[in-house]
Amino acid sequence: MKFELYGDDTKGIVKLDPRTKMMIFFSGMILSTFCFNAIPYLVFSTGLCLVLALCGKKWFAVKCYFAIIVFQYLRYAMAISRTGSSVVIGILNGLIMIFMYSMPMVLSLVLLIQTTRISQFLSSLTAMHLPLGMIIAISVLLRFIPTVKDEWIGVRKAMAFRGISLEPGAIVRAPLKTIEYILIPLLFSCISVMDELASASLARGLDAKRKRTSYEEVKLRVTDYIVMSVFLIIDVYVIIYGRA
Repeated sequence: MKFELYGDDTKGIVKLDPRTKMMIFFSGMILSTFCFNAIPYLVFSTGLCLVLALCGKKWFAVKCYFAIIVFQYLRYAMAISRTGSSVVIGILNGLIMIFMYSMPMVLSLVLLIQTTRISQFLSSLTAMHLPLGMIIAISVLLRFIPTVKDEWIGVRKAMAFRGISLEPGAIVRAPLKTIEYILIPLLFSCISVMDELASASLARGLDAKRKRTSYEEVKLRVTDYIVMSVFLIIDVYVIIYGRA
């Protein structure tokens, strides 16, 4: 079964440890929360898009970086321009700001998820010596997300077979039917899937007291330390000077 949510870094020039990607994700959260300065924002975005390209998502990184530059230009163009309705300009400026300051977090999440296999996630969590219950919960969650997609497809096919429309207009006109015919079957299906995934995780020995082995080699290399150092420096700068 092929899922498009999770990927790997086999096509990447640089292979980063999942712990490095987690650190970049938290850096993106810090930037989105504290940064109102264009310079650290552009430095972080440039570095993040470069890392994405090196990890195998080069065209996606190029498109996102182009979008960031365009929206940054629009932001300054509207700040300089004195024409037009102030209400419309305020709304557009707000939408641009939402897009710009959510992009670092979204791009870092894409880097974390779409360039990392689930087995790499679990190996890195084990290497971090996290509590066993947390590792099992995260393992079930990581496998649950793409499984919900299959369950949703099954519910949609069943509804189409019964002649129930899933068009937005039909859902708005009859929200109670939407809950009855779509959400309730999906909810019960997800509950059974969670039980099955939890049982499968326990059957694979995730709750074993002894140290587990893994086919995945999880090791922090020089590249990981360099990348983490760069993003850590950016975080410190953002926290101190980001609101200037």
